Amino acid sequence: MAAVKGIQTAGIAGAGPGCGVTHFTILMANYLTGMELEKTAVLEWNPNHTFRELALVCTGREEDKGPVSILEVDYFPSSGPEDLELCLHKGYENILIDFGSMGDAPALEFLQCGRKFFLGALNEWKILSLLSRKDRMIKGRGSWTFLAAFGGKEAKEELKRRFGLSFEQIPYSPDAFFIEREMAVFLRRIWKEQR
Repeated sequence: MAAVKGIQTAGIAGAGPGCGVTHFTILMANYLTGMELEKTAVLEWNPNHTFRELALVCTGREEDKGPVSILEVDYFPSSGPEDLELCLHKGYENILIDFGSMGDAPALEFLQCGRKFFLGALNEWKILSLLSRKDRMIKGRGSWTFLAAFGGKEAKEELKRRFGLSFEQIPYSPDAFFIEREMAVFLRRIWKEQR
């Protein structure tokens, strides 16, 4: 998946539900399209059907299959390998795949992405789902970007000390369709770091 010339693929997955995977995916897509001016597709590769709801709210149409274009980003609700194949041949510069909650093992497709973003919530009530994936995260150290939208500094420091995992705090951004300066700087840095 990562080997197609000129196309960047990014897998985005979380340690469990409610880690901010879809919000972050939409933020990154809007950043890439609106600020880097790169044609971007977003594939929903999880059972949540969030993009169907997004299409209904933003366009008034309920779509099971994509693409649904919102602010020049093409969203593919309930997608799979056939949509990925289509995107690889449609002139997209970036393909973001929202894997949702990772489960016990990362999807093979996640591991094949050129970039891998793993989100965890560092709140006390979510830390166990994160720690249950520590062996996988340790294997991903060095090739995955670890991010947290929620949680405290102490939990971040403890994960770094005990497992060598550095989680970066995603700046607060209540609206995934509006990229403020701090968020733009952050997204640019983590996107460019993985190239």
